[in-house]
Amino acid sequence: MQINNILVPVDFSECSKNALKIAIGFAKQFNAKIHMVNAVHVHHPHPDFVGGSLIDSIMLDYENQVKDSFEELESEIIELKDVPHEADRFISYLTDAIYTESQQKDIDLIVMGTRAEHDKIEHLIGTRSTDIVESSEVPVMVIPEEYREFAPKKIGFASDLSEIVNFQRLKLIDLFAKLYDAEVMVFSIVDDPEKLTASDQKHLKEIVKRFEGTNCSARTVQADSITEGIVQFSEKHQLDMLAMLPRQRNFFERLFKRSITKNIAIDIKIPLLSFHE
Repeated sequence: MQINNILVPVDFSECSKNALKIAIGFAKQFNAKIHMVNAVHVHHPHPDFVGGSLIDSIMLDYENQVKDSFEELESEIIELKDVPHEADRFISYLTDAIYTESQQKDIDLIVMGTRAEHDKIEHLIGTRSTDIVESSEVPVMVIPEEYREFAPKKIGFASDLSEIVNFQRLKLIDLFAKLYDAEVMVFSIVDDPEKLTASDQKHLKEIVKRFEGTNCSARTVQADSITEGIVQFSEKHQLDMLAMLPRQRNFFERLFKRSITKNIAIDIKIPLLSFHE
């Protein structure tokens, strides 16, 4: 699997700058190009109250401000000069901008940051990061704001004990594991180990076989709450990265209900790699 194009949403906050620095490290490792994207949704007032010329002026002002901000960013983050990169501006919702950019630029990976502190409202309605995790067809790596250096030695993959149709997606985890000489720990949260079937055990073994040449193991973890079990496993085994494959059935039907997805993506203290089949 090749990573040639990496998309990084940038709003010029410290959080997004940190994610950009991590993405630059990826670009160096993969010989990839960085595509920075800034998007803002401008509410269009009713034409009876505001003339078109004023709206045009607002749009032009935004274009100029963002252009200047990207130029300042290149001066601030000098590592950008070491990798091919470009910046695009969108007057749209971020999810729409990312979809457009992903289609037009053949994006292989999205890297974006999430802030260290979140209020109750964000846990209720989510953040831009969780919106992208839920909607993107491209793999998304969410980088916590306080996570400064990406050099994983332990990568966890949360399995749902159901059949994986597209094993190609697992190659992305294997790519990171081989690149950083990391161990892969496949695990599944169960409420009762006695309910584990022969088919479940076979499924875990099949996943491990897909990581040929990588130090990989599989296990089940008993926990009453799936979210709590994942967080506890990550902390107990000192994972450096967590990977998930969200699906709307069985285990992930419960795990990836909107509220649980947001809490995992918001509260996890390590990079979260999410990809859809």
